[in-house]
Amino acid sequence: MSAIVRKIDVHHHIIPDFYQDILAGVKIPVGISLPMWSPEASLALMDELHIETSIISLSAPGAVIAGHRNGVRELVRKCNDYAAALRDAHPDRFGFFAALPGLMDQEGAIVELKHALETLKADGVTLFTSYGGKYLGAKEFETIWCELDRLHTVVHIHPIHSAEAPFTTPFLPQPLIDYPHETARTASDLVLSGRKRQFPHCRVILSHAGGTMPYLAERLTVLANGMCSGLLDDNSSRGGQIMEDLRSFYFDLALGSSANVLDSLLKWAPSDHILYGSDFPYAVDEAKHFDGALTDYAMDDRLRELCYNGNALRLFSRLRVSEPELRSTEQQGLDTA
Repeated sequence: MSAIVRKIDVHHHIIPDFYQDILAGVKIPVGISLPMWSPEASLALMDELHIETSIISLSAPGAVIAGHRNGVRELVRKCNDYAAALRDAHPDRFGFFAALPGLMDQEGAIVELKHALETLKADGVTLFTSYGGKYLGAKEFETIWCELDRLHTVVHIHPIHSAEAPFTTPFLPQPLIDYPHETARTASDLVLSGRKRQFPHCRVILSHAGGTMPYLAERLTVLANGMCSGLLDDNSSRGGQIMEDLRSFYFDLALGSSANVLDSLLKWAPSDHILYGSDFPYAVDEAKHFDGALTDYAMDDRLRELCYNGNALRLFSRLRVSEPELRSTEQQGLDTA
């Protein structure tokens, strides 16, 4: 019997009942529906797709839906405590990326960051691609990046709808086209502003195979030195540094493992920076489709193992104790045959 390589899913969302109740009362981007979710639903999907462990997180729009500053802070704390309790109940099946208040609330974000990483022992944090109309390389967020770097944080960047993007047609909901662009925009901002190079102890994961970043990377590298020359300062990346910094991101494969995407990503990104992702529960049938596409994609066993679990094991030290079990379920299959 051939071995089944188990997966670590770094792009797997939760929607606790108290969070869903608030979401039901706010306007969310066109094209996003609110799926039903439960821990049991996550575990069932994980078993079906041979996912050993999922690193759970809140998706967009995040805790900012609570409105006023204190309400956002309270909701973030409640979500993180919930995620930590779920992790503790199933330590081999779940880890979590902590939620933070909007980064415009610098004090609240740093307090929650320390609580999540030092007290709750979160596996990392989720940041959205922009806050208050500013991408993640903005000077206003430098203090938060300093703290993330000090704590050697794994940062999972998830796209969020842009308030500036006009709604033009119901055939183009923002998650369809704009989300991949938002990912590329904030990644470019982090690199050109110098933040990515300035804070090397942050391991930063881009969602959805990096959005449009792999496709645009060389264009950005070649054109930015001229078009942005008046904006670049001593901290900014230039020339070959731009491409080097772009390739230093990690890339999850949530909804991004079609053959044409993999052809591009695997030729460009380091093989040890590719991670598995599902985007459950916002994608169910879609997650299964892209999981099947990844299964069918021709790659050698070593590369598949890296993408499925090997690279994640290097990022998340807590999971390394289970490495032998993650490698294969071949023996389990033989024992139960």
